[in-house]
Amino acid sequence: MTGSRTYPVTIVRELDVGALAVLSDEEADSGEDDGLQGNQQYRDMRGITWSQVEEALGREAALFQRFAASADLDQEAELYEEEREEAFLPEEDLWGLDIGVIGATLSLSALGATTVSSCNAGGFGGRHVARFPYVVFFLPREIAGEVMAIAVAADVGLDTTEGGLARLCARTDFDLHRFGETALKRHLAREAPEKSA
Repeated sequence: MTGSRTYPVTIVRELDVGALAVLSDEEADSGEDDGLQGNQQYRDMRGITWSQVEEALGREAALFQRFAASADLDQEAELYEEEREEAFLPEEDLWGLDIGVIGATLSLSALGATTVSSCNAGGFGGRHVARFPYVVFFLPREIAGEVMAIAVAADVGLDTTEGGLARLCARTDFDLHRFGETALKRHLAREAPEKSA
């Protein structure tokens, strides 16, 4: 059953903030043409809004239900890929992201991070090389504390990789979705006092 899978990863929450790499606007801008950090399928998601995060989380939750009801994950994954090929706008195919990393990837983007690569480790069918779900990203130092607080609240891993990138990692298929939900709740809670003032 989808979601019952537990991955072989030790959850660590240690950030070397001083070692975090800085991404220039020029590097980020050229990423879609030239690739970024070795990812030739990089999509620039800077500028994602919280309303886009909220909508994507709802669509990802619906995909969880769809895949949980499927008798054959690989067949369902193939069908889903065919559907995504019909997409015209990035948001129509959820920016080409794997099910299970969508919420985390978009919420990191809304927070101001620049996501580089991600994988769901095959929890929703198809061929995936990762051993556990993850998202790798450039993390601006000024938001590192908030991202760590969300990681703690969502019970996901957060560490610094070689080269100064940050990485979220998960034990189950739903952990990174929970990170996205937690990030959105914290954002909405911060917004609420501003709207009532």
